[in-house]
Amino acid sequence: MKVHITSRHEQLTEGLRTHIEDKIHRVERYLGKIKEAHVVLNFERKMHVCEATLSAKYLKLSAKASSHDMYQSIDVALQRLEKQAHKQKEKRVGRHRLEIPKTLGSVRHGVIAPPVEGEAVTVIRTQRYAVKPMTVEEAALQLASSKDEFLVFSNAETEHTSVVYKRKDNHIGLIEPGY
Repeated sequence: MKVHITSRHEQLTEGLRTHIEDKIHRVERYLGKIKEAHVVLNFERKMHVCEATLSAKYLKLSAKASSHDMYQSIDVALQRLEKQAHKQKEKRVGRHRLEIPKTLGSVRHGVIAPPVEGEAVTVIRTQRYAVKPMTVEEAALQLASSKDEFLVFSNAETEHTSVVYKRKDNHIGLIEPGY
């Protein structure tokens, strides 16, 4: 990580440099590897101003703070960066977490939850269409060219009703009855 520290109208001491680098390493635990950090320290109108910019992979954060004490300005600016980095990490990590509502009956691991005793199972939607006789290859071609997940057809070779379906690995599966 490259840390660039620019001090204007004031001498940059080794204590300030180590303080800034320690604070930047605290931000690094949220972002991972930081490519570059640029901190500008300025003294204007009896106020110490700290502007900090961090560049990480796909992300650029910046913060500015001012006070009568340079160390306090650095602390506040880098605390703001740390807060921004924490928020970005929560967005990134929170996106991958799956929140399952416990009140709703849901499908887990491909198994449908059994109905509660006393409740009848209802069919929500029914779709009817003519089952066309075709070969497995014709059904696979028709399924590949459509947006549907499966296709029910009458197998011309066996004269049984069969189903072709799209698999998650981009292949097509076949379900045939075992009479």
